[in-house]
Amino acid sequence: MQVLQEKQTSNNIQSSRIGLALSGGSVRGLAHIGVIKALSELGIKPSFIAGTSAGSLIGAGLASGMDWRDLTAMAESVFWPSLLNGKRLERFCAKHFPENFDQLKIPFAAMVTALPSKQAVTITNGHLASALNASCALRIIRRPVLREGQRLKDGGIACVLPSAVCRKLGAEFVIASDVWEFSSMLRSVGINSEHSNSHRMYPEHYRTALSNTDVFIQPFIPVSGCVPSRTAVKRMIAVGEQAAYRAFESMKTA
Repeated sequence: MQVLQEKQTSNNIQSSRIGLALSGGSVRGLAHIGVIKALSELGIKPSFIAGTSAGSLIGAGLASGMDWRDLTAMAESVFWPSLLNGKRLERFCAKHFPENFDQLKIPFAAMVTALPSKQAVTITNGHLASALNASCALRIIRRPVLREGQRLKDGGIACVLPSAVCRKLGAEFVIASDVWEFSSMLRSVGINSEHSNSHRMYPEHYRTALSNTDVFIQPFIPVSGCVPSRTAVKRMIAVGEQAAYRAFESMKTA
């Protein structure tokens, strides 16, 4: 019966143009791979992908044609803290992904923040590695990335969860995977999006993202999953997969 219900759910969703929004969250972004695994097992294929920071790396891989197994192998092949260095990150992107956006198999958007305005910028064309590098240029830790005359920083500053961008790309149904540490922390103390003080605690761009999300997935990230190792990668994938199945189960019983 559960398998039949899952098939019915995926069939209903498949009738729509699906957008997949992957949040920022540094190494926590590895849980996105588990979400992608669950979607694959449910037969759900995104028509559009948008990613911020770590989510842009996983999203670019999926848009390149990688499946969850390929993404897992990629994650296990690198010492993730090394990607905090911009030059190493661009070399990593050049090795694993196409050179330009127009070579991707699924329409993809990388979110960055323009300086000094701190406005969100959606990149959907041109050189891919430099866009991903900018999307991952963490505040304080990294210098801005110069790309096509703009100074760009981590997309999470202005748009940590790009659900609304999926809508703009053409998605009718948006699935969002949120591994942002700040939102996870607030929910752990009982302050969710429906809390009376949510408008004071959550930034406007995050509230906008939630209002543009149809299925919201928030993996519970164990501290042990953030220690660089193959075991940790597998643990992060597992929690992402579990969270995705929970979210779809909740949607069926709502």
